[in-house]
Amino acid sequence: MPVIFGKGPREFTLGEAGRAAGLSAGTLLQRFGSKQRLVIAALELANRRNFAALDRLPETTGAEAIIRIFVDRTPGPEHEHLVSDQLLWLRESMADAAVNAVSCDYFVQFRKALADRMPVMAIPADQAVLLVEALWHGSMIQWGIGREGHLRAYVERNLRRWFALAGVSPPSGGAG
Repeated sequence: MPVIFGKGPREFTLGEAGRAAGLSAGTLLQRFGSKQRLVIAALELANRRNFAALDRLPETTGAEAIIRIFVDRTPGPEHEHLVSDQLLWLRESMADAAVNAVSCDYFVQFRKALADRMPVMAIPADQAVLLVEALWHGSMIQWGIGREGHLRAYVERNLRRWFALAGVSPPSGGAG
């Protein structure tokens, strides 16, 4: 998985993935049938891990809970360089229906977990979640272009500003 997710869905080779797993490229091909099926299997495994993480989220609600969830899912300083790799996965998700289906499975569950924790706002929670998620993704892209400070602090500051603008100011803290 580190090879596949670290290099991108099209950029890694079966040889690289095999060496990382202690297997030959032929063994991977025999087991999965194709490079694309290996990518799908890796995404499905990542989803199972992510679903388990969603199940462990605290039951707290409100803007601060939402901010913490997004900040915790934002790469820390040692992994900030991986943000650009996410664009490779977005490209793959848009181009490959099977990859998109697996990605959508996760985001359906992620958005539901967020909606259950969203503070009361002027719009329904499921719509607010989409806007906050768009801000999160957009903040990571903006940070990648301008590299202002650390990524997590940048994301947290933008989320706090969004909730303040929405009239749901969380307590100031962290990088807010």
